Amino acid sequence: MTDAIRISSPADILGFIPHSLGFVPRESFVFLTMRGKTLGATLRVDAPAIAESAGFARSMVDYLALDTQATAVLLAIYTASTPAPGQSRPFHDHVEAVIEVLEGAGTPLQDAWLVTPSHWQNLLCDSDAGCCPPEPLESITDGQLNAELVFRGSSYQKTPGTNYPPFTGPDDREEQIRHALRGVLGADLHPGRELWAEALTRDSWTDPATAVELLACFQRPDLRDTLFCNVIDPDMPDAEGSGNLLVGEGIAPDWNRVDRAHETARDLIDAAPEGYRAPLLTLIGWLAYLKGQSSVAADHFKLALADTPGYRLAELMDQLVSRGTIAPVAKNQETAYKRHR
Repeated sequence: MTDAIRISSPADILGFIPHSLGFVPRESFVFLTMRGKTLGATLRVDAPAIAESAGFARSMVDYLALDTQATAVLLAIYTASTPAPGQSRPFHDHVEAVIEVLEGAGTPLQDAWLVTPSHWQNLLCDSDAGCCPPEPLESITDGQLNAELVFRGSSYQKTPGTNYPPFTGPDDREEQIRHALRGVLGADLHPGRELWAEALTRDSWTDPATAVELLACFQRPDLRDTLFCNVIDPDMPDAEGSGNLLVGEGIAPDWNRVDRAHETARDLIDAAPEGYRAPLLTLIGWLAYLKGQSSVAADHFKLALADTPGYRLAELMDQLVSRGTIAPVAKNQETAYKRHR
């Protein structure tokens, strides 16, 4: 099997989008850059409610300009708003402004589609002329590309947002973590790093004692930061001077290892009672930030703050993402996340 995925139709592109984002968007504009005949970056933003159309278009082009290799742009608009016959397409003024500004930037809008809860269709042609009839959503989900991505192990949430089930473990789990934390606080960083390194080789959690020990490790801030860094650089003995790594500057991650860390953190969340989940939620959010999945990252930072109000690392990361910052590692084609290797 090769890494390349062949995209040969609009349905394939629409099938790729939720795999790229990790969820099926709602009330969203999703832009994809083209690098010749190759897909580049994916940008999702909320559909403009009251934003002035020209300002919205300029903001989008500023974001898309971060992909310096882009030659053209694709757009998918996800909305439940559908026009009556004879009416303008949804977000008509915003789409026209985007077309104009992209043309001026030298990266023209190559094609665009409207995706509703019932169908999808081309957004740029004249539907009244009968040249772009509505297509069923099943043509996206039943398409060859979606099937290939699923076969390769990719999945996505059917709806935006992130939820984790409440803790259903033993009643004394919190006491177990506090007891383990006493030993963690009195030790150096090396045992925790070794435990985390070994955990990233596991397929699933079958050892509650190890889960408790790791949950305790993530409650110690300096060790937590080191475990974050060790996802990217397993040899880092501590998190001193790791600012560039944490913002995604100058790194080339092993994305398979990143995905294993993500899955391990999800397993640990199931083992963690409320009030002990914030470090793991922040870890998943940070990994999503490195992948360029800002929406998923923001969801996790907010969940971390709901679990532990005032959790400082989640606050800082949430501020970074809310400013529209894109991780440098996600901007570089050579280092950006590739889910299917």
